[in-house]
This record gives sequence, C-alpha cells and structure tokens, in this order.
Amino acid sequence: MIYSWKKIVKTSIPLLTVCIFIEIFAGQILQGNQQKLLLIPVFLISIPVINGVGGNIGSILGARLASGLHMGHIELNIKDKNMHENFFNSLFIGFVTYAILAIFIYYIAYFGNIQMSVGLMGFVSIVLGTGILLIFVISIISIFTAFLSFKKGLDPDDVVAPVVTTVGDTLGIIFLFLLIGVVGV
Repeated sequence: MIYSWKKIVKTSIPLLTVCIFIEIFAGQILQGNQQKLLLIPVFLISIPVINGVGGNIGSILGARLASGLHMGHIELNIKDKNMHENFFNSLFIGFVTYAILAIFIYYIAYFGNIQMSVGLMGFVSIVLGTGILLIFVISIISIFTAFLSFKKGLDPDDVVAPVVTTVGDTLGIIFLFLLIGVVGV
C-alpha cells in the first residue's frame, strides 16, 4: 500500500470532525457533573488516567490488528485466533494496569491530603470496574473499526486511533459515573 498524505487527509477530515462533536458531548457530561466531582476530587484525578489507559490500550490493539491484517497474520474473520489472542491480552493488560493505578492514585490522594469519601477497596472497585468495562468496549470497537476500515479499503491506522480515543474518552466518563452510582459514593 502506498501512502499518500492527500488520501489520509481526505479520509480523516470527516472522521475527525465527528470525533470533535463527540468529545464536546463528553465535555458536557463532565460540566453537568462538576459539582459531584468537586465533592469527591479523587475521582477527578482519575478521569485522565482512566481515559488515557483505555485509549492507549485500544489504540495499541488497533495498531496490532492493522499490522496483522496488512501482513496477512490476521484474517478478516471474527473467529481469527490471533485476533482473539490480542483481544484477551488487551483485557489482561488493562486489568493489571488499572489495578496498579487505582492503588497508586488512592495513596497519592491519601498522602496528599485530598478529601476522599471512599475507602481503598471501594475506590479500587470503581476504577477497576470502570477500566475493565472501558477496555472491553474499546477493544470490541477497535476490532470492529479495524475490520470494517480494512474491508472498505481504508487504512485502519488512520481510522482506529481517532475512533477509539474519542469513544474511550466519552465512555470512560459515563462508566465512571455509572460505577460511582452503583457503589454508592
């Protein structure tokens, strides 16, 4: 495949425009829940971490799938063994990363005298639950986007990362508020 900056820009502009509007929506969710987050600042600290890790893992999965599709190591088939391996590896890496980061963030907040209305187990449960939900959904979206773009003749490298990071930013916020409500903080 020969890369052309004109083709990349032509295919990326509409996608990036849609992503901008989705990110604005995610910002509005945060704005609408600003008072709630100010009462529990430890979660405010967690949002960039949750979204960053989710986006990074989803983008890595997308890049691995794109490379595998281009090289023929991964078939355009939902039952492909290598695709499943990459999917489960992403879930495992996400689980370990979110567990470590949740504990780390909790103790930074604790020793930084940041007000917390939740204990360690509650905080870890919320962050880990948010992360696992996020990685699962983002991984599915990454697979779907990589397969669909490859099938349509687009380069998955140009499509997967913006879609995954945009959806990840939005869902990370939604899942965090959902789990805060479920745990009852």
